[in-house]
Formats: sequence, structure tokens, C-alpha cells
Amino acid sequence: MRSLLQNVLKKVIFIVGLLLITSSAYAQVTYTDSVCAGELDVVYGVSNAVSTSTYAWSLSDPAAGTIDATISGNNSTIEIDWSTTVGTYTLYVVETSVNGCIGDTVPLNIVVNPLPTATLAADSVCEGFNGTLTFDLTGTAPWYIAYTDGTTNFTDTANSTPFIVSLPAYTTSQAFNVTSLSDANGCAADPAALPSTNLVVFPKPSTGAIFHY
Repeated sequence: MRSLLQNVLKKVIFIVGLLLITSSAYAQVTYTDSVCAGELDVVYGVSNAVSTSTYAWSLSDPAAGTIDATISGNNSTIEIDWSTTVGTYTLYVVETSVNGCIGDTVPLNIVVNPLPTATLAADSVCEGFNGTLTFDLTGTAPWYIAYTDGTTNFTDTANSTPFIVSLPAYTTSQAFNVTSLSDANGCAADPAALPSTNLVVFPKPSTGAIFHY
């Protein structure tokens, strides 16, 4: 009976050993990071870095970004200029000790989010009526929108798209410009791509006085 238990225990130890060997190639990822497409000088570092060790970094797709490993003496801290190609990538770091021993590869999954975009349209109304603006948005809700008519500045939060807002009643046509747009990922739209549109206000007819024929 004791021999049987010993054999079973040996098999369990052997299986556990295999699992440990298999999983030791990579340290465990504890979370997923996120950045915005085209974001520059994003800093990454190794926690509890050893000053006498050196660190080598790489990306699962080199086209995802450019690594600057010159900002610290032993490369324990780096900066990445992310490309505009959205997707999920993995950043790897490998430590080499002062004795030349190489540690496990440590990965971090990073989602590169697209920048939000907007198109803008206005309707045409008669003088004294409220016009509307319609925003068609891309990105992740909610969106935070700032826009202006040149005199008054407006801010709105859009929880869905298309997003329609009611405007004050204008007496003349107005030009509207979006001044900023960001989404739930904290990504801001390219300022050069922010839209504008015109609200057309038709004047009321000027009716003459009533007279008796």
C-alpha cells in the first residue's frame, strides 16, 4: 500500500515539475496595458530593477512602435513611440544578471486603440426655430465633444452614435467647429481632422401691412 502511494506521489511530482518547466519560459502577465495610436514617448520600466543587470526589450511586431532604450543606463526603463497601426501587441523584456544568467522572458500585452473621429452635419431651419447638429463618431463611448459657433462654446458627452444636439434659435446662419474630441480610452482626435459645418437659417418673410382694396 505504501509503495502504491509512493508511486502515485512520484507521478504527481513529475507532472507538477513538467508544468513548472513548461510555464517557466514566460513570467505571468498580470494585466493588459492600453495606449492611443501614434502616442509618443510612452515610458515602460521593470519593477524592482537590479542596477547591476541589463535588460533587453522587444515587440511582438516591430512595426507596432519604436523602442528607445537609451533613457537609462542599464535599459531598465525605455520609451516607445507607438505607430498608428491599431491592434494588440506584446512587449517583452529579458534580464541578464551581472553573472551572465538570463532570466525568464516577461511579457506585457498592450492594446493600441484607434483615435476617435467625428463627422458633423447641421440641418436648415427657419429663423426663430431650433436647429440640430448630428455627430457621427468612431472610437469607444462615451465621447467628450467640445465645439463652438465662434461666440459660444459648447461641451457635450455622447453615450451613443449618431449623437444629436439641439441648438439655440439663431436669427442668422452659423458656422460650427469641433475644437476637441476624446473617447473613453482617453484618446484624442487628430486636431487637423476635426470637422466643421454650417447651420443655415432662412429668414422669416417680411409681410407687408394689410390694406383694403
